[in-house]
Amino acid sequence: MVDTLSQNEIDALLSALQPSEDAVAATPDTSQGVAVSASENTNSREQTPSFKNEINNITSKLSNNSFQENTSSSSSSKSKGKERKYDFKRQTKFSKEQLGTLELIHESFARLIGTDISTRLRMGVNTTILPVTQETFEEFVGSIFPPTFITIFRSDSLGGEAMLQIDLSIVFSILDRLLGGNGAPLSTLRQLTDVEKQIMQKIMVGIIDRLREAWINVVDLMPVIELVESNPQFAQIVPPNDVVVTIKIEISILDTTGNLKLCIPYNTLESITHKLNAASWFAAVRKEGESTKSSGDAIEKQVKDVVLPVVAELGRGVYPLEDIINLQVGDCLLTNQLAKEELNIRVGNQIKFCGRPGILGKKMAISITKVFEPPGQEEDE
Repeated sequence: MVDTLSQNEIDALLSALQPSEDAVAATPDTSQGVAVSASENTNSREQTPSFKNEINNITSKLSNNSFQENTSSSSSSKSKGKERKYDFKRQTKFSKEQLGTLELIHESFARLIGTDISTRLRMGVNTTILPVTQETFEEFVGSIFPPTFITIFRSDSLGGEAMLQIDLSIVFSILDRLLGGNGAPLSTLRQLTDVEKQIMQKIMVGIIDRLREAWINVVDLMPVIELVESNPQFAQIVPPNDVVVTIKIEISILDTTGNLKLCIPYNTLESITHKLNAASWFAAVRKEGESTKSSGDAIEKQVKDVVLPVVAELGRGVYPLEDIINLQVGDCLLTNQLAKEELNIRVGNQIKFCGRPGILGKKMAISITKVFEPPGQEEDE
């Protein structure tokens, strides 16, 4: 605790600072030639050190008080921290965890569209997802330069619209490959013709299906294409100051590189923001794995109920067509199989077993003597 002066100490300090009547009387008057006695000088010298000690104690106490006050004020200023400005036009809607979950979802989306486009073009396509960001819709539109290729789609499960934008360099590279070229883009970008728009709409249907597949662990989007546009100024899905999340995927086809941008407004995702966390995401993925295992067991059970033909071959032979036509009852056919050899037993078109023929009760039967393993299984074992 801080030491403070008591009232008695303060009074003593004031009395020490004010000269007493005796001291005034003992003060030498040079005008009258009065001298101070030796005893009075001695008393004054004896009082001087005690007075100095008292002054030093008071000074140290005051310095300690000021130091502690400065320390407390500096610590309080540090605890408050620096003030930051808040821009009401650019509000933060998505948390870092939600942005991280969205990035996980669209990492899968990037892989799926890379595989889908590669299959359609029959050539290698590389896709890389960039960091997910949030911004205003006005900033997103300002980052797009016309002409471009924009697809607006609606999801009834979310209750709002979203936008997909692809750079024309990638669009013309895809069109050139689909129409018989090697996938080279145009030297000068232009707006798409009606025929080119129809082709790209079919490509976008596949891309949106991949988006639905990537989101299936969170919600079934069930997206429907509403509009195809080339000018971003005519693709206003929300007011300019509304917050949107932007997912950017870099696509590389041969030497051509461009971006695919997905813009989803906060109002569209607001109903499912509680699901956009890592725990829910991994729980959904784990549940999907369990459902896949259970569906695999169901498929295996159904396959076991399939009926297959099983045939025991007595032998094989090759004869001219004339001899086969002239066959009569009682004729004998020679085969490549000796009577003492085991017979091949076919399941469908595959030889799976060997056995020996016999009789069981009143019916013909065959006893299994050997089982053929699937090709490569014996080597693995």
